[in-house]
Amino acid sequence: MNRKIKPKKIKLGIVGGGPKSWIGHVHRISSRYDDKFEIVAGVFSRNVGNSKKFGKSIGIDIDRCYSNFREMSEKEAKIESGIEVVAIMTPPSSHQIIAETFINKNIHVISDKPFAGNLKQAQKLYKTIKNNKKIKYALTHNYSSYPMVREAKRLVEKGKIGKIEYINVEYIQDWTEGKQISKRNSKKIFKWKIDKKIVGTSAVLNEIGSHAYHLAIYISGLSGKNLIADINKYSKNIDLDNNAQVLINFNNGAKGILWTCVTAKGGVYGLRIRIYGSKGSLEWVQNDPNYLKYNPGKGSVKFLERGYADANFSKKFSRIKFGHPEGYLDAFANIYKEFAEYLKTNKKKKFYFPNENEGLQTAKFIDACKKSSLKKQWVKI
Repeated sequence: MNRKIKPKKIKLGIVGGGPKSWIGHVHRISSRYDDKFEIVAGVFSRNVGNSKKFGKSIGIDIDRCYSNFREMSEKEAKIESGIEVVAIMTPPSSHQIIAETFINKNIHVISDKPFAGNLKQAQKLYKTIKNNKKIKYALTHNYSSYPMVREAKRLVEKGKIGKIEYINVEYIQDWTEGKQISKRNSKKIFKWKIDKKIVGTSAVLNEIGSHAYHLAIYISGLSGKNLIADINKYSKNIDLDNNAQVLINFNNGAKGILWTCVTAKGGVYGLRIRIYGSKGSLEWVQNDPNYLKYNPGKGSVKFLERGYADANFSKKFSRIKFGHPEGYLDAFANIYKEFAEYLKTNKKKKFYFPNENEGLQTAKFIDACKKSSLKKQWVKI
């Protein structure tokens, strides 16, 4: 009996995402969802012993559990079975240098957000990516990969809500764990997020505000033109950007409001976007991700369900039958799956995963927010 030959899996290396990293766990699961990738190498901790121990525990050969990302890039580039893609899941300010190190070895990159720690890093990384025609880059703004977010993007492209006039997006969390924060316990609670050298330009904007802005430009297809922002620090003694309120003018004349906060008591998790056009509106809430509210302006409001009836486009990004919940891990996995297909195709096919273009846009947005908040005036994005 002839056995069917399985398609070759893409060899994946990982930087970051060690034993105590929740996002690392998410990336590893998502990369294996559709049998497109095989994790064969990695650096999982600054502590060499911990890195090797963890790598071995997830089935990686001890010789391919490295002490640092530079060693990994050098050695993997020289071996025939070396990694083809690296996934980066370290704090923001390290994204640029790690990505560039592997790009210079012609190794493709999948990076956790944000694109970089600050605008200067983002511009440098963007240039490096564009100058190397041999590599491809994906950015895991995973909310863009929810099936009903893709459905919303499609409806906008088809002109179902007309010309976009207003965008309202918010993303809130509570990093305080419900506790009162003081100078004494702030480092224990906020960890590296209060270190500007690690978190980059702004904690609240780099960590979750970038997701909110990306979602707005991703679904709408617009880009920001200028903005005025008000960014708050947690306190005089704790240098953490914890809240940002931003008014945005988009390039087609649409008006936007963005609110993001990481110390909203009781705001355990909240990502929501509403887009209003000349013909109707759309609303998506991440805590109820399988539904998209579509109000055509005239006639009945529709709740479109993932993979069902009128939401046909969402079926392309769904793994399970409608009526059953699908969410966060699946969205991450959509990016890995699409990127794998992108690497293997020579056809002019449209892909929907975020890349360096959107990464640079979010970096410009965050930089403009900081400048605006400092100057108390409108600034260009």
